[in-house]
Amino acid sequence: MTTPVEEILDAAVAEGFLTPLAAAEGPAHSAGFLRFGGLGDPGVAPGPDVASGIPVDLDAETIAVDLGTGGGVPGLVLATLTSNRWVLVDRGDRRCTFLRWAVRELGIADRVEVHAMDAVSVARGDLRGRAGLVTARSFAAPGPTAECAAPLLALDGVLVVSEPPGGDGGSWNRWDPEALDQLGMVDLGGWRHGGAGYRAMRSTGTCPSRFPRRFKRQLAGPLF
Repeated sequence: MTTPVEEILDAAVAEGFLTPLAAAEGPAHSAGFLRFGGLGDPGVAPGPDVASGIPVDLDAETIAVDLGTGGGVPGLVLATLTSNRWVLVDRGDRRCTFLRWAVRELGIADRVEVHAMDAVSVARGDLRGRAGLVTARSFAAPGPTAECAAPLLALDGVLVVSEPPGGDGGSWNRWDPEALDQLGMVDLGGWRHGGAGYRAMRSTGTCPSRFPRRFKRQLAGPLF
């Protein structure tokens, strides 16, 4: 018998990896990452968030990478909602020990890996150019998030990020199109789901080999 994901998130709260609110909202918030269907279609231009995205089904052969998984939102939850391979990335040893336990408890160890590495090293490793989906929640500012994610994406692969709460409901001004172009990505637009905001970028398969730079260099001179 496997452990319900809600119990795993409660355990993450007990370990100090999630707040009680993040755990309570975790399943619904994570599901919102998969609602990027229809974005980028003709007549759907990037700009103010649409009311709600269209859910997508990931192919079983898709490799998905979650950057900064922490206590499991969204990557661990998404792995329970899909049937494809997931790679959960976090540089904290305690968090990765917890995630490996959680993966076993959820019965998904046959297709979910936990990498105790920084995102730059992962993006310069064997996963470069292979991911169909990269997700990130509270990982870093837009520039470093895009710079770490872009090299991982295969042609037409998608980066999905959750946006901070508040503001005017639009996130398009946080993602500079010229900087995204340098990374070989185009903005697909944003959407809202369950009160949360999300944004997606698609890879054109042209991310230069010089990216990602070391994280200290990214912070000292972010692309945007």
